Amino acid sequence: MITIYDMPSGYNEAFLPEASAQWREIRYFSNVSGTYRRANVILPEGYDTEKRYPVLYLLHGIGGDQNEWKVAKPEVISANLVQEKKAAEMIIVLVNARVRREDQVPKADMFTIEHFRAFDAFREDLTQCLMPYMETYFPVSKGREHTALAGLSMGGRTALYIGLTMTDLFGYIGAFSPAFGLLPYTNNGVTEEGLLGESGLCLPKEHAEDTLVMIVHGTSDVVVRDEPVRYHEALERNGSKHVFYLVEGGHDFTVWSNALYLFLGSVFGG
Repeated sequence: MITIYDMPSGYNEAFLPEASAQWREIRYFSNVSGTYRRANVILPEGYDTEKRYPVLYLLHGIGGDQNEWKVAKPEVISANLVQEKKAAEMIIVLVNARVRREDQVPKADMFTIEHFRAFDAFREDLTQCLMPYMETYFPVSKGREHTALAGLSMGGRTALYIGLTMTDLFGYIGAFSPAFGLLPYTNNGVTEEGLLGESGLCLPKEHAEDTLVMIVHGTSDVVVRDEPVRYHEALERNGSKHVFYLVEGGHDFTVWSNALYLFLGSVFGG
């Protein structure tokens, strides 16, 4: 079933509480890239090191980095939802999901297999390097029920790939306008057999009932076109419980801001 969702307005900046969230930039060493890598950490209003917080890892698109999500003001969306008692307090980590030694936004090889593989490598970077760093230096709650993963476009593809193959670590998976790559495709001169394939785009039996999978797709998206619908339909055919929203907009932050609003209000008991 496809749900048409009326876009919320509750993330307007005017609703931000007086005491705003705290931003921290971190550097952690990656055994995958062999380099120090950067991420931005958003700490909730009233952050207290004596408390434990669930954590959301938030991924950017193919031409972005750890700063791309700043456009959507995730700290405002989160603070408003918490203030309205529609979401839990949480730590949000804006990552750089492009894992290679030269991890800045590429100019020449944007749409190449080599660039796509740098995103696929985030699976190991996240679980082996960044998550242990966060668990060491920040008071995050461990366990899948306290850990969420989401992303936009290429980050949505990556979030689904990692989340569906590692449900022992992630209890909440969000894919906003997820890009090509999980199923066989040809696009922008690139052909892939698909990271998961039809049979692999599903939840494993052991976590079929306690995992949130949310896919959000813009009604006028001409970039990823109907690929998010293909993912939704494959999950349906495989009997995997999930939520699929259509929201007004294209391949842009009109959709992704709304998607984040929906996702934050649905994780960690929200």
